[in-house]
Amino acid sequence: MIGRLRTLAIASTSLTLGVAIGASLRPAAAAEVAAAETSAADVGAVVTADARTPTPAPSSHSRYQKLDMFARALSIVEQHYVRPVDGDQLMYAAIRGLVSELDPHSNFLVPAEARLLREDIEGVFGGVGMVVVLGRDADGTRYLDVRDVIPDSPADDADIVTGNRVTRVDGKSIAQFPDLQRAITMIRGEPGTTIRVTVEDPVRGVSRTVALTREVIDPPAVEIRMLGEGLVSLRLREFSEDAARELRDAIAKVRRELADTKVAAGAPKPALRGIVFDLRDNGGGLLDEAIEIVDLFVEEGVIVRTRGRRGAVIDEARARRPGTEADVPLVVLVNKGSASASEIVAGALQDHARALIVGERTYGKGSVQAPFELEDGSLLKLTTSLYYTPDDRLIQASGITPDVYVGVAPPGAAPVLDSRPEISPERDAPRHLRPEDFGKRMPSTIDESPAVRAAADDVQLRTAVQHLVAWDRVRPPRRRRG
Repeated sequence: MIGRLRTLAIASTSLTLGVAIGASLRPAAAAEVAAAETSAADVGAVVTADARTPTPAPSSHSRYQKLDMFARALSIVEQHYVRPVDGDQLMYAAIRGLVSELDPHSNFLVPAEARLLREDIEGVFGGVGMVVVLGRDADGTRYLDVRDVIPDSPADDADIVTGNRVTRVDGKSIAQFPDLQRAITMIRGEPGTTIRVTVEDPVRGVSRTVALTREVIDPPAVEIRMLGEGLVSLRLREFSEDAARELRDAIAKVRRELADTKVAAGAPKPALRGIVFDLRDNGGGLLDEAIEIVDLFVEEGVIVRTRGRRGAVIDEARARRPGTEADVPLVVLVNKGSASASEIVAGALQDHARALIVGERTYGKGSVQAPFELEDGSLLKLTTSLYYTPDDRLIQASGITPDVYVGVAPPGAAPVLDSRPEISPERDAPRHLRPEDFGKRMPSTIDESPAVRAAADDVQLRTAVQHLVAWDRVRPPRRRRG
């Protein structure tokens, strides 16, 4: 349906459980990699633009010279280091060191880490149902901060909740793991096997150790929350496979539920009046899914561009009209944890004036990583290009700035602060003249609608709902096409 960019919108691993791997294992544009195909006999030659015959290159350009130096260093370590070394681990460390000199998102994954990557993007894996990030105490002690718990998962059954901290895995302190990926690899495993985790409640200061039996975790990509008044919040956890289809199905399900709502005789059936699309803490995933989701709401035009060296356009994706939800009011919620594919979606909907963006400035991860699978199942993930919004705004390190900036309120704080608490309104006066309607419609004396109250103390969601309610009230009636 859509021209696809066979690349990745990979999340920052500091934001979510894992990252995503796309279907293609070739770079986004071969032109970036080489000016011409060369055979083994041509190695060490430079192809010029105006000649078909290769020109011999200086000896300093030889790739073999660099490899000779590396092979010599490897041989010295293997022969003379004080203790025997593992050749494979040395090679892995060397490749990891090579790409670590590039940028934070270019990296090398050993086979076990590459397998974890593929599980994340497939969205099905053996685990316990926790979404965690790496956290640190004031004294620098590391722990796993539980950001989300999958409903009906082993973690949910053990009463682990958002805000808890995992301090040990099978008796091993989190401080002993070199990075988040290694800890996740240990937590995941074959379904039916058991792992013990020590969980701390930082509010109550209580710590406990629970045994969790791993299960196949297949969380829904979309969470539906009916807010009332025809408004719905759709939270997208990540851009995993089939996320766009799940979002489309969720909208259809909401419409069916509204149509089945029982109403008083003669009263109209409620209709879908607005969607809050929640991308908060969504660290990204598959680019193709992000493109399809934008295409669901935008009828035509560019969705995203990728540019490579010197700003050259490598590819772009465009929207198509069929199946577009063009008329439903849409507010997108973002925060600093919204990255990569989330920023592509928010930026495209903002540039097309299709949605109002509410929340905080996003993370700013706008680079494309092309995955290259090596012979032993390890993976080289290399940054090959950068994402740009339809209006050619660079996402990388800039992020998406919301139309309406809303932070979060401290726990227990009032969602809305009174700007003039010293003034008592007329309605609070003991003998105020009470209004009489005389058969006319009276304005509500309640400052909040039922949908706003349903958002409770989620300040960002409340603001999104308030804008949808106002949008529905002031937008002009739809003109039907003849």
